[in-house]
Formats: sequence, structure tokens, C-alpha cells
Amino acid sequence: MFDSRHSFLLSPSSSEYHSRQNEERIQHSTLPTHQPIFNPHSHLLRRTTDSCPQHLTGSQRNAWIKTGFKAKKNYELVSTLPRFQWPESYYEPPIHIHYRTPESLIHGLIYKLSNVRTYTIDTESDRPTRQNPHSLPALIQIQAIHHETCSTILLIEVQHLPDTSTSLFSSIQRLCRMIFSPMNKIMAWGNVEKELKSFSEFDLFDISEVVNPLNLQDLFTLQWNLNHPHTNECLARHQLAVEEPTPDDVLICLIDSDDLCDEYDDDHPTNDFNTCICPDDIRPYKAKNSVWSLQKAIQFVFHEALDKAMTFNFWSCGLDLSLHTWHTSSDKHTRTNLINYAITDLFAPTNLFYYIERTRVPSHISTDAVQLNSISPITSPELPSFLVITDSHGKFLPPVTVQSDYMLNIKAISGLQWVNPYNSRLCCKSLVLSSTFTSLITASRAILFIVGSNSIRTSNASVVLGQVEEILDLIRTNHPHLADRTSITISNTFPCFKPSSQFPTCSSLLSNIQAYNEGLQTLSL
Repeated sequence: MFDSRHSFLLSPSSSEYHSRQNEERIQHSTLPTHQPIFNPHSHLLRRTTDSCPQHLTGSQRNAWIKTGFKAKKNYELVSTLPRFQWPESYYEPPIHIHYRTPESLIHGLIYKLSNVRTYTIDTESDRPTRQNPHSLPALIQIQAIHHETCSTILLIEVQHLPDTSTSLFSSIQRLCRMIFSPMNKIMAWGNVEKELKSFSEFDLFDISEVVNPLNLQDLFTLQWNLNHPHTNECLARHQLAVEEPTPDDVLICLIDSDDLCDEYDDDHPTNDFNTCICPDDIRPYKAKNSVWSLQKAIQFVFHEALDKAMTFNFWSCGLDLSLHTWHTSSDKHTRTNLINYAITDLFAPTNLFYYIERTRVPSHISTDAVQLNSISPITSPELPSFLVITDSHGKFLPPVTVQSDYMLNIKAISGLQWVNPYNSRLCCKSLVLSSTFTSLITASRAILFIVGSNSIRTSNASVVLGQVEEILDLIRTNHPHLADRTSITISNTFPCFKPSSQFPTCSSLLSNIQAYNEGLQTLSL
């Protein structure tokens, strides 16, 4: 399948006409969309010093060999440790933003994220090619953190944005400027401004408005060093010894060569320095001003492997299958892998952020490079909690709302039915018995169900009402604190004008809905 309308990479705005980025896009637009590479590391694993091409010398040879070495280390890590994963229950499917995104969806996101104040971001660019010697900005990944266990993921495919003159672009711009606003904390593994700089020309946000960034890489490095100070043996090498006076006529000929390159700083005794002799399992970095790679941080903290094999790829290919830039089933599968990689690169630093919050050591070290005014996780165990379980009618409601006197959790699942024998994820009966929902229900004083439309379109009202009764009995049996009739509320089903094979006309469907709503009234008595 191929969509000729957006099969080429387009300039995001006319203001870029004379920019280097625009020239690259014009060159790129003469070629069909590059298909992503399924396994970019496969050929790198065969690199050795002996197989290095003879025409490569000096820095080129070193870079060629180093790239192969990194690929092998990544392969060994992934083969040895379990892969890093973020629980699927912590996030909804990622939302792709491009020229095919419904504008109503963007409006819903603006409302849904209006109270979110903490975001993790990352970006991806196409690797340089012979035709395009510079990397091409392709993807902005955004994790809107409603709560430690609840996030909304946005994937902005900047090479597939709508024309800047459209209302859709204006809505996307409004969403981005709401996210990248002075009131929000923007976190990234590295310098936030550098991460976003090459994307600023798309006019989605004003980078000067990002005034509350958090460099998680610097913060993690600082906190790790505070939690893992140098060993006594390492520090002893730098303690000043009391020396006997040396006669003026004695020539000192012995010089400790370590002193010439030692960068140990008495004022910052936890910092890395290049003569450190601490074991690698507590101080893996030895050079001054070293910062941790995200992969190594995940390995050391969670004993898991963050696979980096997909890093260098053609991210501008059009990840969302609805863009129709794929040709084969293999192309589709590779896009799925890229999407998983993109969202994992958000979850990894976010997980480390919460790890830092739980293990933070107070620091009296003053540094401009690290912002320590981070936002703590939302924990409100003393507040009464209420739960809303809803189908797509509630998909744009904020998943977590914390007020001074209550906490509201909203679980919205598009396609949710009271009973679905074919898909447990879309089945209320299965969900209320799952561990995730059991803990939520246990902590809730009351539940509101906004469910019914998907069931009433395919089953008679009497059948659906029987399903509702069974689910209510299950909840009250397993959660006695909800036994009171006022503890569980079920909303009437909204009018629906989407006939089905069971109810082929609007009038028959509306009649079934009316019978269902009347039955709910009877159940409530």
C-alpha cells in the first residue's frame, strides 16, 4: 500500500525555504519514502579490526571499529539480561500525530492533558545518508505523566505534519505549546534544549518557553555518585601525608606521574576522576565529568537490558500504519518494533526519575548543570478515592484527578463491553477480576460505570442486563465495602445511531437502548 500524497518528506513551513533543513527535505522529497531497517545491527556484529576496509584510516577506522564494538556489547547485554519493559497497564496505546490525525482527537488531548505538569520527551532523527549528509528530524516522543502508573504517549511524526495553513496544524501547534509551556517540567535523558533544537523550525513550540527542564542524565549521575561514594582505598591515595622538611640542597627527582593527570577535587569528593580505582560495579565511569548512558543506568539499577539496536534507522518512514507508507508485512512489523523502541526510550528515563525520587541522597553540592526541583510522584493515600470505568465516551477525561478532598481515577477503554468472550481486555467481567483493577476497586469508595453502548448494539437488553447483574454480584462479593447500593453507579447508555447486524435499523437499536436504560432503573431499586 502506498499513499502518493504524502509519500515524500515535506517542508514544515515556508519560513524554512532558505534553511539547511529545507534543502535537505527538498533533496529527500525527490526519493520515495525509505523503508526502515528490520535489524540495523546485524551487519555491525561482523566487524573486527581485521575486517576493517583498508581505505579507512585514523578517526574513520576508529569510528568503524567502535560502532561494531558497541553493537556487540548491545547484543551481549540483550542476550544476558531480561529486556526492560514498562507495564502495559501503565499506559494507553500511543497516539500518532500527523496530517491524518482527526482534529477532534487533538482537541480531546488538549483537554485531557490540561492538568498534566510533568512530561518526559525524546526525539529521533534519520541517520545521514549519501544523499542527505545531515540527520533529518523525524519524531518527537512525549510521555505525559498523569501519575507514576498512568501516562499518555504522543508520537509526533514531524515529516508528515499537515500544511501550516490548515486548522489541524494550528490545533497540533496549540497542543504542543501547551505541553512546552513555562508551567510544565520537561524531562529528558540529556540536555532538553539540545534535544529539541533541531525540531524548533517546525514551529510547533517556542523553545524559549521551556524554562523548567530537567536533565535526568546529570541528575542520575549526581545521585548515583552520592549513593556510591569512592571506596576508602581509592580516597586514601589522595589524602595529604605529613612530610618531613626537605633540605634545600636536595634535588627531588621522583615525581608521581598520576599527580600530573589526577583530577580529584577535595571540594567534590563524590565526583568521578580519572585515577579512580573503585570497583566497576559501583563506579563504572572513571573520567572527570562522565555521564551515564541510559542503557548502562537501566542495567545497573534494574538489572535489565535496554536494547539500542534500532537507534540508527529511517524514522521518517511514517510509523503509523494509517499513513500507508509501508509496502510489505515486514515493513509493518519493523514499524511496530520502532514504535516500541520509541516509547521504551521514554519509559526508561521516567522509571529512573522515580527511582531517584525514592533513593535521593540530600546534596549540599551547588551546581548549575542539574536542576533538583523535580516533581515528586502523586501519592495521596489519605484522600478518598473514586473509580470511573468507561468506554470511549470517557477517553479524553484526565486519567487521574487529585483535589483537596478526593482523588479520581478514570480507566477509559475504547470498545469496552460488559462481557466480551473473545477479548478479555474489552470485557468488564474479566477486568474487575484482574489484579490491576482489583487493587483499584479495593482502594475506591465508589465506582461509576460508563459502559453499555458496545454491548447493547450486539445483544438484547435482557441479556446485557443479566451480564450487569452478574458483574455487580462479583464486585460486591469480592469487595464488601461496596455492598451498599449507592457505592456502584451505572450511567444510562447514550443514544446510538450505528445499527448492527443484530439491530439493522436506528429505530430497533434505539428501542433496545431504551429497554436497557429502563432495566437499569429497575436494578437500582
